[in-house]
Amino acid sequence: MFGIIVVLIFLLFFILITVVKDQKALLRIAQGFLILILGGLAVMGILAIFTGSYEALSGACSLKQLLIQVGAGLLFIVCGGVPLYVFFISREVSRKRFERRKKQYPDAPWMWVKHWSKKRIVYVSKGPTAFVWFVLLGMVAGLAFVSYMNREVILSKIKSHDLELILFFLILSLIFLVGFSYAISLLRGHFKFGNSLFEMSTYPGILGGELAGTIHTNMKNVPKKGFDLELRCGYIDVTSQAGKRLRNTDRTVNVWEAKRKVRLEEVTLGPQGVAIPVSFSLPPDAQESDAWSPDKRIVWTLSASSSLEGVSYFSSFDVPVFKTRAMV
Repeated sequence: MFGIIVVLIFLLFFILITVVKDQKALLRIAQGFLILILGGLAVMGILAIFTGSYEALSGACSLKQLLIQVGAGLLFIVCGGVPLYVFFISREVSRKRFERRKKQYPDAPWMWVKHWSKKRIVYVSKGPTAFVWFVLLGMVAGLAFVSYMNREVILSKIKSHDLELILFFLILSLIFLVGFSYAISLLRGHFKFGNSLFEMSTYPGILGGELAGTIHTNMKNVPKKGFDLELRCGYIDVTSQAGKRLRNTDRTVNVWEAKRKVRLEEVTLGPQGVAIPVSFSLPPDAQESDAWSPDKRIVWTLSASSSLEGVSYFSSFDVPVFKTRAMV
């Protein structure tokens, strides 16, 4: 009976996407179908754990069968419940929270976003570090798999001293060497420096005025080369592809940027670590920060980088910039 219901749901979905031509309606259908599937997987996982536990307590199944059923249930919950929460429940909660803040601060859009609501913006370094390691390890795993599946061909070409194959592996080895050196430097930087905090003295940054403040780090030694600061304004075009791939694609274009070097004598060393002064003049005709429009995003990003005895320091902050009078 369950199998018949699943087949009928899939048939209904394919009929609807064939008949319906409106892109917004198609997107709603796709979202509803995903919610149904993901929710069904989560419910199946919960039921599997519940029935397995009940049968084990009543003596109807062995411990091994219970562990298998609980493992399968947890797998279903992870595959269904986690995406359901991240892409639908969490987004809806964030949207409602945003609407409440928008009503509470109608004339202060920098207060609508939670991490902008204070003058202190935190950068967590483990995200970019984990991403770099994930990409590199994924590339290594993919290369190992392809090499294993074609091991006979590769071995025969190596024995015949195929120059093209040897050069390919040498270049790839060089790329991995540089990549893992950078990844190790980031990992060392994460453990050595931890998180950074940008404390704004202009709140928010003012178009036609400036963006100023201090980046507080956990660095105990000041790098001899100082720090490289960069402020960028990026335009993210969020276009719906519901009629084609039923997904969203983002395209980011930098529309304005400025760089400056913070010299050794400008940096201060406090009890918590090195403090980096920040000061950028902002153009009056640039666009305001926009983190909520359905078809676009305007993102102002402040970043700082440096190197200290083979360890890379990097921090990045999504900062609010508006055409308004600064708050004190």
